[in-house]
Amino acid sequence: MKLSKSLLALSVLAMASSTAIAADTKVEAYAHPTMFNSSAVEVAESPRGVYLVGEKMLKAAQDYAIAGKENVLIDAESKALAADLEAILGKAFDLKTPALRSEMAHALAEGLGLKTPATRKYTYKDVKNHKLESYIYRALGANVMIGYPDKNFRPDQRITKAEVFATLAQLLTNTPSSSELGLLANKYEMKEIPNWAIAPTVKVMDSGILNNLPDLASVANDKYLTTEQLQKLVVTLSHSKYYNAAYLADSANTATVRVKIKERVDARHINIGETIYAETTEASVVAGKSFKAGSKVIGEVVEVSRPGVKNPGYVKVKFNTIKDGSVKADFPTSVTSASVDTAKTTNFVARLIATPVSAVARVGGTAARSVSTEAMNISNDGERYVENWSNAFANLFSLQPVASLRNVGKSFVTVGYFIADTAKLAVSGTFGVLYELGDEVRYVILPSSTNDSALNPGDELTIIYNK
Repeated sequence: MKLSKSLLALSVLAMASSTAIAADTKVEAYAHPTMFNSSAVEVAESPRGVYLVGEKMLKAAQDYAIAGKENVLIDAESKALAADLEAILGKAFDLKTPALRSEMAHALAEGLGLKTPATRKYTYKDVKNHKLESYIYRALGANVMIGYPDKNFRPDQRITKAEVFATLAQLLTNTPSSSELGLLANKYEMKEIPNWAIAPTVKVMDSGILNNLPDLASVANDKYLTTEQLQKLVVTLSHSKYYNAAYLADSANTATVRVKIKERVDARHINIGETIYAETTEASVVAGKSFKAGSKVIGEVVEVSRPGVKNPGYVKVKFNTIKDGSVKADFPTSVTSASVDTAKTTNFVARLIATPVSAVARVGGTAARSVSTEAMNISNDGERYVENWSNAFANLFSLQPVASLRNVGKSFVTVGYFIADTAKLAVSGTFGVLYELGDEVRYVILPSSTNDSALNPGDELTIIYNK
């Protein structure tokens, strides 16, 4: 995994897959949006899904993760889909080319968490031994895609955007106010839509899930979506408030709990493993037990991405238990989706009081990490420098003058690395301090700009889970 362009080791986090995306958890060292790598920063991978926060190790939750806000995880999940598909198809795979039917099946299967069917109703002769065979049958088993009457699925055939929209429309619950194709994002005229696909296209456009796709002009004008656009579209659908999860699961096996968040959960400050609290806003039944409105719901933070430049950050939480006095129940299986029904903003007085304290801590932490990183650079490069000279003398008195000179040269290279790392640290540390101060001021003046990376007191969520 590539190390993110950062210098100060503020935190180490696992970029875990979403509920719907199964991938090896990667642990990424990063801090603030500093601009350089450093020999002092290391990165590791954990196939067991272990989160590392500072020096604290916590077991990662694989199943209960939900987004703190709608659309917060879309980019991360889209990238995970792309990485998974590239791992299957190889490096020749190109995200920018028109999407194929098999790639649509993969996006639906992974992006929506479709299950592998117990039995196959039909066997398609052109799917056997295809690299995406299992994903194709997952999409077929969920009735979100169909094959052709000649018993072929045509996995490597391009899928038109009209066909994509017709497929996704059945997974949306919104009712458009018009039957006419309007402008995409109030700007682009939707073209290449045959008459049979106008109604589902209007529904998809009305839901808003197209509006943040890359290159909207091509979405509107071209006959095909790229694989990149398709993947982001499916992930956006999965986070949409109009997503019809009941279409994919027997409604008798799903239930909902509506809750209101009781405290601020902010990606800028929260750590993995911290407990969060909410309360139900209406009567609910969980694990066969009844809970009245106002019952306590207890959860924990399972993933954090700190906000930074070009990174809005996000928080993922899971809800574990619900309590009403002595009555208690655990959510029995994974949360399938969650949407924000009502989003709140922290009031000005609370922000004004909290910000100076937070600013001191964040600026102090950045400065302290700069000092500790420089100490690590000194110790690492100092050790290398001395070892270079030690090897130079050893080689010289072993009558190996050429090897001795090589080690002398290495000592000067080590000094060069140290000077470069120190200079980068000075620039990066200064930038980090200024960013922290600016971020705190932004939070006071424009709190809505941080809402996507936080849950605020009063935010209301609807949680859909499998019984």
